[in-house]
Amino acid sequence: MVKCDVEKIELQLDQKTLEKALALAKSHNLDLSQLIAYAIDKLAVAEPAKDRLLGLFADDPESVDAMLEEVMKDRAAHPLNQRFG
Repeated sequence: MVKCDVEKIELQLDQKTLEKALALAKSHNLDLSQLIAYAIDKLAVAEPAKDRLLGLFADDPESVDAMLEEVMKDRAAHPLNQRFG
């Protein structure tokens, strides 16, 4: 096991949450510190990846709307989308 720097923190939990945490830790053969570290690791992986391109326009929804409108116009005008007959 690799040793790393450890920071001591104080955590306040209501009784119900503490009981759940203790039961989870016991069922996974962990102590509370290990359980919290495990939960943080799992939550970090579960975070959805940010789309870099869409993120560029996060503060400008009007530009995104305008771009989508143009795309839809181009799509509707495409020859393969024209109705025949």
